[in-house]
Amino acid sequence: MVNRPSITEVSDPPEGYTWDDIEYVIGGYGWKARFIDQEGYIITGDADATTQYNLYNDVLGMGENWVGYHAGEENKPYNCGPCHTTGYSPQGNQDDLPGLVGTWAEPGVRCEECHGPGGRHVTNPQFEPMEVNRDAELCGACHVREGFEAVNAKGGFIRHHEQYEELFASKKRVMDCVDCHDPHLGVIAARKQDLPTTHTPCETCHLEQAEFQASEVHPSVAECVDCHMPRITKSALRNAEVYSGDIRTHLMRIWPFATEQFSEDGSTAMPYVSLDFACKHCHSEGGTATVKADGDLIERATGYHNRP
Repeated sequence: MVNRPSITEVSDPPEGYTWDDIEYVIGGYGWKARFIDQEGYIITGDADATTQYNLYNDVLGMGENWVGYHAGEENKPYNCGPCHTTGYSPQGNQDDLPGLVGTWAEPGVRCEECHGPGGRHVTNPQFEPMEVNRDAELCGACHVREGFEAVNAKGGFIRHHEQYEELFASKKRVMDCVDCHDPHLGVIAARKQDLPTTHTPCETCHLEQAEFQASEVHPSVAECVDCHMPRITKSALRNAEVYSGDIRTHLMRIWPFATEQFSEDGSTAMPYVSLDFACKHCHSEGGTATVKADGDLIERATGYHNRP
């Protein structure tokens, strides 16, 4: 068991509400927070209301602000229980509140959501071991949006909860999520404790690529994931000018001949990383690889002038 520090904090409810008006807080862990009223409905407010709180993002230098969430829509139910609770059933209403769709044994994703009911294991641990399923499909039951055949997008970024679709679209589909991730230690919790966010470094498999880099500069200024897993995905925040959302993609394969990252109507992402997202989050005005000098955009790493 990992002793987790306090990760994030939401200090206030939406304007016009007190904590006595709030039955549950949705999220508030690493990206954003939404709020459920005492009838079980997600608070949306009137047409001009801002009822979603975006937490501050160190990488983007954005957040710590309130934005609208389905503003003007009344009685928006909370139907996210299948993935955000443990022991979920679609029947009934939790706490007898009309806005809470379904019931659950525990809020949040606890041990039994992945390992199965533990009662029999507790009484007879030798002959009733806890379920251990390493298959990516288990994680994909929740880290998916509308089936795994396409990677859904909106507003110039991949939508959140798309990791399973991304992995399936990439040549890494043969891997399981737990090959890299410790399911008992989230990425944000690991980062806050200055721990590795994955327990399997890229070099474990990609030894030759790591050893024989074509660039003399990149190994000293960037990690593999900076180019192969850029932040193409948006949960709460995005900065379109530097091609960065707030979640890394799991597409991984860079296709240098791609002219677009998304379909013509913007509803799906291509099954690869385009150069816009692989490169321009650093190599563009405001990116980490560039500075302004006498009005010209200069590349920090190479010294070359940035050409249009």
